[in-house]
Amino acid sequence: MEKNTRDNLINSAFDEIFENGYQGASLTVILKNAKVHKGSMYHFFANKKALALVSIKEKIYERFAQRYNTVLALESNYLEAFISNIKDVTQRDFNKGCPIANVVQEMSNLDSDFKILMEEIYFTFRKNIKDILDKAIEKKEMKSCDTTKLALYIASTLEGAILSAKATGNVQDYVDVIDILSTYILSFKI
Repeated sequence: MEKNTRDNLINSAFDEIFENGYQGASLTVILKNAKVHKGSMYHFFANKKALALVSIKEKIYERFAQRYNTVLALESNYLEAFISNIKDVTQRDFNKGCPIANVVQEMSNLDSDFKILMEEIYFTFRKNIKDILDKAIEKKEMKSCDTTKLALYIASTLEGAILSAKATGNVQDYVDVIDILSTYILSFKI
């Protein structure tokens, strides 16, 4: 029961922050959607900020695991699987944008705890991509290259594509950027 209460709080907080930003997130709405009282929240978290930091970290790492660990668990075809993954528009919310970018843009210059967490998350995002590229090189599916720089380029392009689709309200903007990015990634294929 305790785990369910904590999970409900984390899921509700993440949804509310993703929808309205941290500053616009309502603790009342979070508690209502989690179906818990304020006292239950304080059993797990000192305050709204502590709940927000944990929910952002856990939910984003959960998304990373779903997206990237499945590719890394393969025995071959890493680039193709990765490209298939980033082309899958059902994995992203183009109305709300990227939760990483949203929190970075809203909170990184206002609060050092958010800044530190979002740097950690962003570097993990890039490392996940680098790990996939390194695995492709190791399995001789891809030419040797500076995978740190390539992962930075890919992460930056993905974030820009999501932002473009959010700004214009046109998912095709994302699709078009990812098509070009995919061609570039496949140019490293052996």
